[in-house]
Amino acid sequence: MPGQENQQQMTSDRSLLSDKELHYLKDFMSWELLAMKKCADLANRCQDPEIQSLIRETGKKHLSHYQQLLGHLH
Repeated sequence: MPGQENQQQMTSDRSLLSDKELHYLKDFMSWELLAMKKCADLANRCQDPEIQSLIRETGKKHLSHYQQLLGHLH
């Protein structure tokens, strides 16, 4: 069966990603980048140093997630 043959090839070679998987990764990376930018903007507007620090830490986590996703593509 042709479909079964393609499925076996994809599962045997995990270094290949389907178009759908690449699309999901692109979306996840876009969301992380947007969240990081929003955190940076909000932290710059915030006047409470404690809250500002928490927002910056959250932004750093989003940056870390973005970098991890990028690392999976290499």
